[in-house]
Amino acid sequence: MRLSLLHLLVSTVFLMALSAYDIQGQALDHGLVPRGHLRLQAHPIYTTWDRRFSRGSNGSGRIEELGDDLSSPNGANLFPNLEILQSSLRELMQAPNYEPSLGPTAGRVQQEMTSIKFAAEVGVSDWLTVGVLMPWNQTRTVIDLIHTPDTLNADLGLNPTIQDPSAVQSFLSSINSASTDAQARAAEICAGGANVSCVSALELAARASAFESAISSAYSATAFFPLAGSNTGGQLAQILAELNTELSTASLSSILPIVLAQTTLSNSDFAMMAVTPESGIGAVTPVQTRRGLWGPGDVEVSAKLRLADNMTYAEAEDDSGIAYRVTGRFGIRLPTGTPEHPDVLLDIGTGDGQLDLETGLAAELRVNGRFGIAASGSLVSQRPTTIVRRVERPSQAMPASRTRAEVRWDPGRLVGIKIAPYLRISSALSIHGEYRYFQKFRDKVEIIASDTSLNPFILESESGIKLHEVGGGLRYDTVEPWIQGEAPNPMEVHLRFLHAIEGSGSHAPKWTRVEAGIRLFRRLWGQTN
Repeated sequence: MRLSLLHLLVSTVFLMALSAYDIQGQALDHGLVPRGHLRLQAHPIYTTWDRRFSRGSNGSGRIEELGDDLSSPNGANLFPNLEILQSSLRELMQAPNYEPSLGPTAGRVQQEMTSIKFAAEVGVSDWLTVGVLMPWNQTRTVIDLIHTPDTLNADLGLNPTIQDPSAVQSFLSSINSASTDAQARAAEICAGGANVSCVSALELAARASAFESAISSAYSATAFFPLAGSNTGGQLAQILAELNTELSTASLSSILPIVLAQTTLSNSDFAMMAVTPESGIGAVTPVQTRRGLWGPGDVEVSAKLRLADNMTYAEAEDDSGIAYRVTGRFGIRLPTGTPEHPDVLLDIGTGDGQLDLETGLAAELRVNGRFGIAASGSLVSQRPTTIVRRVERPSQAMPASRTRAEVRWDPGRLVGIKIAPYLRISSALSIHGEYRYFQKFRDKVEIIASDTSLNPFILESESGIKLHEVGGGLRYDTVEPWIQGEAPNPMEVHLRFLHAIEGSGSHAPKWTRVEAGIRLFRRLWGQTN
């Protein structure tokens, strides 16, 4: 008997090691519902994190602040298309080492999810329990953003195409007219053959055309432009003055004065840039704290099977008996939740929005009626779906709108194990420790549009994570005493605290989680206990 029991438990643990982690399930919460009874559950969970486990360029693990994605000595680096502005200004000023500057920006980000998992399960028989679970979720992203305008070294301000678009348009039109006139003059002079006047006219036409191309690119690149009074603004004005002198000498029309930025970015301006069309981001909300509405997560339908069980309640501390229980679990998670919105920066979804198939095992071993250990594991196969994503590194907090694409997303499977040793203080009350291991394998992503230049590997390479959590809790459970006739009613109450202590991958959250729950029973058929 003891040998067969040991063989059963070793086999179970081995199977769990090959299976996976169910994010929702708990090692100590796998008990079946007594036959003919309904079990109702309300299970609130609060999860918060402001840091993540990541991996450095040398492959070593490190911990990053979420706010690092919104922090830079030069806030302009956080926005897309800065390289276009930089390249255009370098060309205009003939300054290959020029770096545009906006001033330092520091961000702090904290993300939270509050979830209440409502469940109803029915004990169909002594060996089968079926149920449905509906998470009701609310997300919150706290963003503290401080942008400090650098009046000494920064040379960028709010693009005049935002504040005075008509003036910019008039300026660009005058450049176009001057460039067109210069080209027409060169064609006329060179019609009689190559000579010194022809070469000079062609050089002037080329300079006017290059100035028009570069300055137009600079205006349209980002929501920023060189400030009036800055060194960069002064150089641009000087370059234009020299070009106007050459145009005037050639009896051509002059270009209007350059329209420079007049306003430095304030803290509130910086947060609003994400929704400004000229920024090239295309977000629908500013970079600020927001709280989502309560909404459904992914609804789960499950069945639990009793595979082996001789667990009984033992009051005497000198009881040398060994009790065990092994259960299996099958579940389907439906795509009823809302995934993260591609146009809401730093968004958290209430669900994945795709179908999940889950199988799992749970085992519990108790010695002398007091000491025990519970373990569980499951394999979650996430099914492919079609969604809209920003095809950019997750650390790019403000990706360009051009990275928005419809993709075929095949999420990686989930793998993990939970182990919870416990001590029963009384027939109903116990305390326990808990360890959880979670692994998410890499996703596969295919961009549906055939003419896109986006690379789906960006999403695939940073999608796998590993996470280790430790914690403990308190549990009050009268189900077994009730079955033994020693408690008037069955009831389960628990409180649990968990903290992520180690992880790897690109974006494994270093979260803290507080869980509580209550389960109440009601007889539907059969005899009362």
